[in-house]
Amino acid sequence: MVRVIPGVEVNVIKEIVPQQLYPSGVVGMIGTCNDGPIGIPKTVTSYRELIEIFGPEEIGFSLHKEAKQAFLNGVFQVIATRVGGAASTPAFTVLKGYRKRSESVKLTARDIGEAGNRIEIKVMRGASENTVRLEIADALHQPESYDNINMNKEGDTYLVNIINQNSKIVSAESLIESPTVDNNPIPTEATLGGGTFAPPTNQDYERALEFLELEQNIDVVYICDNWNPEIHALVDAHCKNMSLGKEPKPLGPRIGIGTVAPNEPVDQIIRRTEVLASDRFVLVAPYGCAGAVAGLMSKLNYYESPTFKALTGMANIERRYTPSEQMKLLTNGVLPIDAVKGRGIIAVKGITTSKEQISVMRVADHAVRGIKNIADLFIGTLNNARGRMALRERITEFLIGMEKEGSIVPSTDETQPAFLIDVYSSQIDFAQGIVRVDSAVRPVRAMDYIYATVNVQI
Repeated sequence: MVRVIPGVEVNVIKEIVPQQLYPSGVVGMIGTCNDGPIGIPKTVTSYRELIEIFGPEEIGFSLHKEAKQAFLNGVFQVIATRVGGAASTPAFTVLKGYRKRSESVKLTARDIGEAGNRIEIKVMRGASENTVRLEIADALHQPESYDNINMNKEGDTYLVNIINQNSKIVSAESLIESPTVDNNPIPTEATLGGGTFAPPTNQDYERALEFLELEQNIDVVYICDNWNPEIHALVDAHCKNMSLGKEPKPLGPRIGIGTVAPNEPVDQIIRRTEVLASDRFVLVAPYGCAGAVAGLMSKLNYYESPTFKALTGMANIERRYTPSEQMKLLTNGVLPIDAVKGRGIIAVKGITTSKEQISVMRVADHAVRGIKNIADLFIGTLNNARGRMALRERITEFLIGMEKEGSIVPSTDETQPAFLIDVYSSQIDFAQGIVRVDSAVRPVRAMDYIYATVNVQI
């Protein structure tokens, strides 16, 4: 535009500023418990929040025990999922009505499992004529009270509708085809029963892992207190698929954790790694320490290694491995836990089952997340060289930040840089609307051994 009349022309240009990455240290946990919604991931930042959603810890269930270990070791955030068998049933009770003492309404616990067997129901006469007062008590929820309700299906105070719309504890179902006030429940006190919890199957765990695919910020995935090799294989496959980021699955690189069985022999543990050698899976030995390792990984910066870091909240470990047993475990890609005088209970070496260092994988994952986070904001602006140069500058800025943090480093002889980046589009790519980002990073590696030269003067 050519300006004829003198004046001031203002162009407002919105600068593309990438959003800050979600803090690393989010653990996805799948386990069993006796209360709470099944298959729905719930985000908690403290053990108290976990109890509010999934009830108090009970013997025989895994979610609370492992989550507590993770929180004691400084986990940033847990995305907890309750898993239950398809054969699990909710507790219920049937209220009888005035008309011939026939069955009037069925009340069913909203949460599946044995916890519903503790729900108490009290039916009394309502304050108004031809109505009832229904009180529902449960240790895990606030008591509920509904007055002046009845079984008149045509009215605004229809018991079934009121309960289904407002109650967080139970749902209601009419057992009469055309209910009227003559079918109002008679005054009584009852406790729900018949709630059962069936052990989850492999298919139940697989469905729970599918729900975690929606949570892109997860760094670590752990199926609580489960040493089934088939389940470990499912976790590994889940982590690999999320790290590829191919449609329709979103990109969310993560590492899986598994535990060995109680008192499992070393030779049997080693056989596990022969069929599951993966950059994306960590096998922790002995039994009972995996939840603490998940918390430790969450507490550490993404570029820090768990090697020789202390686990907290643990008074002892199931067993200690001899030096020769530890060497066998390490050379076969198992992360052993040991008690060391002056240091406490520590992770001997932070490695995956492929013997890759955990910190190296997490640095690579952080770089992938960051580049994806930046590239998403440039979609639709890369039709010219200027836009592609801007993308390259933003990614370079991000990788320089990683280098300043010390997560990526140049080679010791300074001949190779900490990272390489290239943004380009060939003629064929351009015709298809594709811009490619090639990147390479050199993650910092923790020193596992310190070599000392001792000079003896005589």
